[in-house]
Amino acid sequence: MTKRSGAIGATIVILLAMGLGVAGYASHLEEDDRFCIACHTAPEVAYYERAQQAKAGSQPPLDLSSRHYTEAKAEAPFRCIDCHRGNHTLVDRATTLVLGLRDALVWAGGRADPTLEKNTAYAPGLLNAACSRCHRDTLLVTGFENHFHNDLPEAYRAWQAGGRLLPPRQRAATGEEARGLRFYATTVTCLSCHRAHVRGEETQFYLQQETLVLPACERCHQETGRGPQRLRGS
Repeated sequence: MTKRSGAIGATIVILLAMGLGVAGYASHLEEDDRFCIACHTAPEVAYYERAQQAKAGSQPPLDLSSRHYTEAKAEAPFRCIDCHRGNHTLVDRATTLVLGLRDALVWAGGRADPTLEKNTAYAPGLLNAACSRCHRDTLLVTGFENHFHNDLPEAYRAWQAGGRLLPPRQRAATGEEARGLRFYATTVTCLSCHRAHVRGEETQFYLQQETLVLPACERCHQETGRGPQRLRGS
């Protein structure tokens, strides 16, 4: 090995070590919600303030994200990153770090989106994976009463990965239900019905029935060829 190639190899090792160190430090900082709002714009600050007010009991949870803060146990407090880092796999961890770098560049360039009530996500896969990880038991409750959850591809994957099926909450499971879930090819995900940072609909579990839920139901029925094709206005 020549001195030149040795120097190049050493430089690569040093750069990799520095990169891992920066990634580890960034991951540590992301555990604190105050870091998340430190360089973000009005939307993130508003979300943080909603959550803090809901936790303090000064006002009811205004959105689904704030509700998560009030439902969390004291020994396992809820944080922004719990939704924004996916399901803890290496791929999701890398995606989260890349997304954080993108957000930093957007902020530095003064191009952050000031929209408060966002209905779209830049990396929906991370959010959907986080929903599925934390709410797996909800996905695995069998029965038609929960078909809008247990017919999702995420539910089937959770069951195939070893998740235990749970009987319907108000009755015993039928033989077919107890045997397992079927895979349905639909593009509907958790985010199709649930929006974390949109205010309103508190009495409806933060579900926007006409604008989100029913269109998602119709799309799933059309894609899978099952169920009524039109629900709105019927």
